Amino acid sequence: MGFLSSEVVMSSAGSNSRAVVVTHGGAGGPIENSDGCERAAQAGLTALRESTDSLEAVIRATEVLEDDPRLNAGTGYNYRLDGKTIEMDAAVMNHDRKFGAVAALRRVQHPIRVAEKVLGTPHLFLAGEGANLFARKLGFDEYDPSSERATKRYRQVAAFLTGEDEGPDMSRWRGIDPAQFWNYPDSMMTALKRVAGPSDTVGAVARSTEGRFAAALSTGGTPIMLFGRVGDTPIIGGGLYAGSGGAVACTGEGEEIMRRVLAKQVYDWIDDGVPCQEAVDRGVNDFPEEFTLGIIAVGPTDEGIADTRTMPSARLYLD
Repeated sequence: MGFLSSEVVMSSAGSNSRAVVVTHGGAGGPIENSDGCERAAQAGLTALRESTDSLEAVIRATEVLEDDPRLNAGTGYNYRLDGKTIEMDAAVMNHDRKFGAVAALRRVQHPIRVAEKVLGTPHLFLAGEGANLFARKLGFDEYDPSSERATKRYRQVAAFLTGEDEGPDMSRWRGIDPAQFWNYPDSMMTALKRVAGPSDTVGAVARSTEGRFAAALSTGGTPIMLFGRVGDTPIIGGGLYAGSGGAVACTGEGEEIMRRVLAKQVYDWIDDGVPCQEAVDRGVNDFPEEFTLGIIAVGPTDEGIADTRTMPSARLYLD
């Protein structure tokens, strides 16, 4: 079954080779959040005007998305199942296939900037306490991302854990008792005593005036996950991929995205000459109907946005 894109284009669309920034606010998110995606794209365009650097463009765009409390990244994070753990993942990649990622990062305002700093190390990926210490060593201050959104969201999680309700993005746990896999230090009952909308990754892709590409992703994860779980965001070829042929960023069911190495698959289609819109449509159409998924992509002369539900997004060109 095919799906229709719910793209909201914030400027004139159409295929061209102008510099462009495309952003999204997470698969399943309300279209009303597209104003935040537009602000993010504008920040990316400012970077392109200043430096023509596609990597800096997607990072600046993602910082704006991380600061938007309506979105699930940075300040818009989700509590985990225990109602207190906050862990964030982020990744960046450019046309030279330079890649940097962090996972299970805590108390940083802009995880995407920490992922950028990984580019300067011999490694591709830092996680957990090592990522936290790396961030502090490089001068990233402690940041408390507490928000009313996170508290409200955790009340929904508590309702799920007690069997009172099941949200649409909790379907992968249908028929599974979380207690049998509970691996948090505190007991499940202790977590439920805490008073701690759709949630998903935010992302950006860009093409510079020189035809160079970059992609960035950041996420606060999903609350319905075991301690230590890492999704598709920091996985090269899973959540994002970039090279000389374009850039791709995905959002949605992380485990399914990883299984299909989805970003790399869509990138390969674009690199083989498939138009971007056709490539992202093919990517979402390959998923079973019950999954929530979104993809944004840029190629040498065009762009594409597609999703299976709704997804706030924006696409802005450099004048």
